[in-house]
Amino acid sequence: MIEEKGTSPEGQSSKKFVSGQKSSERKPQKEQPKIFVQPKPATDIGYASLLSKKIDDFVHEIEGKPLKSFEKKDQQKILESYEKLIFKVVREINNSRR
Repeated sequence: MIEEKGTSPEGQSSKKFVSGQKSSERKPQKEQPKIFVQPKPATDIGYASLLSKKIDDFVHEIEGKPLKSFEKKDQQKILESYEKLIFKVVREINNSRR
């Protein structure tokens, strides 16, 4: 018996079909828009404890270095950030009570 090179005993070719395009040359697929999903408190308890710890750390940092300990120009920047934070926290508290 004579066997041909590149064929299996069943007579099928052992060579694999190779596409004309390399993997790096493939057409880019349309990018799906990324949707931000907020973690749900009931399903992500780890996130809640992490956020709580960050808030506690921030409170201790504020207590350790009060606003008066900064220079006048820096005090204004920090004060604006505090006001923004307070506004968002109050709104979040009010929304959670509804």
